[in-house]
Amino acid sequence: MAHLPDAPLPHPLAALPGTMDGLPTEAGAGIISEIHEFTVPAFAEAALERLYGSMYASLRHLQLCEAAQPLPHSWVAYRRGEIIGVLLFRMRGVQAVVLTEMFALSAEVAEEFCRALFSRFAYAQSVCFNAVVLPAPLPRLPAQTAAFSENYVITLPDSVDRYLAALGKSTRRTLRGYGNRLQRELPGLRWEARPASELRADELRRLVRQLQAFKRDSMAARGKRAELSLRDTARLLALVSERGIVGTASADGRLCAGSLACRFGDNYVMLLAAADPALESYRLGMLCCYWSVCDCVRDGARECHLLWGRYQYKRQLLGVPHALHRVLVYRSLLRMLLSPPTVLAMAWLQLRYRVRDWLLGDPQEGAAGLSWLALAGARARQAVPESWRRWRKRA
Repeated sequence: MAHLPDAPLPHPLAALPGTMDGLPTEAGAGIISEIHEFTVPAFAEAALERLYGSMYASLRHLQLCEAAQPLPHSWVAYRRGEIIGVLLFRMRGVQAVVLTEMFALSAEVAEEFCRALFSRFAYAQSVCFNAVVLPAPLPRLPAQTAAFSENYVITLPDSVDRYLAALGKSTRRTLRGYGNRLQRELPGLRWEARPASELRADELRRLVRQLQAFKRDSMAARGKRAELSLRDTARLLALVSERGIVGTASADGRLCAGSLACRFGDNYVMLLAAADPALESYRLGMLCCYWSVCDCVRDGARECHLLWGRYQYKRQLLGVPHALHRVLVYRSLLRMLLSPPTVLAMAWLQLRYRVRDWLLGDPQEGAAGLSWLALAGARARQAVPESWRRWRKRA
């Protein structure tokens, strides 16, 4: 999956001279498709956000991540004159790598794309889709599919009251109880949401760094590591400044928690939500995420994407996990049989995910599989450094 970078921003691709290559081709299922080589037309860029509402499917994210790369190819599918699919891709050797990620891929769209691609690029032997939600298998194509992660998605109602009513009884009790406690013990704490464009560049940069520090310290307390490179931070700042909404919880001028969410189409993507670890007893991190989701509801969004990471609060806030798949489609069954290393690598990816799924289970389900063993191991890793420090002091 692509990551957020720190490269100089290119000019909008829509403003660059395109090199459309080839005429539309008819498909058997009423789909007309066309391939634009080394260009992304403006109408395709708009359709990407309208159709998928995903950061990782947007042209802007790709611009930030691959500024030094040549422009990708674009595939556009129509039915009765309406765009029903857009995919950006590059040819890497004899494989087409689809750059459009984190969206629901229908079998119909996948099959038509592969048919058009194998027809246009005679040397292409396979197609790789990465991080796609696959509602149904591809029955008419020689293909391998492997799940490797998940994206938690909240379907948003049209009002905050309806969202609150949809939460579980225990979750509402938790939010209300910790919220009341915060009002009693930190009466000066206030939550404020505003467009990131209203902040100066230096203000936004300081805010992002402080939230990253909160996240890093919180994960370190749980025996985990959170690392974000300078490139990732610069790309994050670029995206947030253009289309982000910033939420902050402050008390007496001190930042206590905050969130960063970016809008793509009708959806929001939660890029960062973190709270001061010193306020962990107030469950401020969960409250911060809840307040941010409410801001997305007020802005009329359809979905809020919490991305990967199995945390119980995502389920409590109505996040539903959507498995992310890698899909390899071969030109023919013979080509698949002649690629044993690739076939075995895909089988191993799927096996590894299933073992992880069995070991960790679902955070909402309690100690499924060997979750208790994984938890005990994490606690042991945290305890070893502390025991060592105590022994050193006695010595």
